[in-house]
Amino acid sequence: MRSKYLIVAIATCISTIAFGQTALITDIGARKISSLNGKWQYIIDPYGTGFYDYRFQERKENDREAYWTTDVPVDKTDRKEHQFNDKYTLQVPGDWNSQAEKFLYYEGIVWYKRSFDFTKSNPANKVYLYFGAVNYEADVYLNGKKLGKHKGGFTPFNFEVPDSVLKSAGNYLVVKVDNTRHKDEVPTVNTDWWNYGGITRDVQLVEVPAAFIQDYSLHIKKGAGLKALKNIPVEGWVQLNEWQSAKEVVVEIPELKIKKAFPVTGDKVAIQFNLPAVQLWSPQTPKLYNVVINTSTDRIDDKIGFRTIEVVGKQVLLNGKPLFMRGICIHEEISQQMRRAYSKQDALQLLGEAKELGCNMVRWRITRIMRI
Repeated sequence: MRSKYLIVAIATCISTIAFGQTALITDIGARKISSLNGKWQYIIDPYGTGFYDYRFQERKENDREAYWTTDVPVDKTDRKEHQFNDKYTLQVPGDWNSQAEKFLYYEGIVWYKRSFDFTKSNPANKVYLYFGAVNYEADVYLNGKKLGKHKGGFTPFNFEVPDSVLKSAGNYLVVKVDNTRHKDEVPTVNTDWWNYGGITRDVQLVEVPAAFIQDYSLHIKKGAGLKALKNIPVEGWVQLNEWQSAKEVVVEIPELKIKKAFPVTGDKVAIQFNLPAVQLWSPQTPKLYNVVINTSTDRIDDKIGFRTIEVVGKQVLLNGKPLFMRGICIHEEISQQMRRAYSKQDALQLLGEAKELGCNMVRWRITRIMRI
């Protein structure tokens, strides 16, 4: 458990389809990031003119009439029928429905554009373009090159940005966002929640070493005894993007005076050790421990709560004790303002309202809750 919640949250599985994506980098908050949030220029494109040719096929990457290409004509013969400008802007993160009356019921394609400058702190580092969520379908282009595509309005995704595409000045980032409902998508044609459209969570450039920690998991071993709260076995793994340059992975929990090294023999390193003593996480005492994961080239600092949860017969057990669950469904929106929830403050408001109702759990229509 990596974030501090005051109630138990259960997430509904949301289908996701990825095209051209690189494996998701987790724990973005612990990385070197540059925010691309703020005002983005936009073009409404209900017919998909900027994406489809006259045969309703996706335009070629170098098609000068595609909306992901620059809107500046090369000369008088260069036909350009689109233009991004500051007269038409949308705030990112945020849904488009709540930002202008013309967007309230709009479902379809909106093109987002932002320019930015960026210089890597180390020329050898890798750069990823990370999206917290886009509803529903996103095609992402940088400087006229398609980085990839993502389906799924509640899941984060990222693309590696090649050095050949990224520029130090005048980068031209375009995202085609389409929230059109379809029979086999989420939401389906006949749905019971509002179909917000837009770039609804953070957009960030993430800079990491060439060899970095991609993902990890650390938890109490299934079936471990918790009566003494001492010598409790912990297991997990650390996923590396490149393992040949790493000799070991070091896991530290300073408060518990734990520092363990594990040899690297592949891109996924198994982790096993015992906690000499531990205070278990629960809604009443949401104890978190600072955890540091190191390699010779990368470091991740996080907060983790240790707990067990299991089903025995008809009972749900938290830390080996029966938990009577009182919960509601949350649709990740701020009803007072009729908009999609996206910030830490929004999460605290929604979870606080659930607590006022006496809930100790929520059913949340996302797979990754914003970090609190």
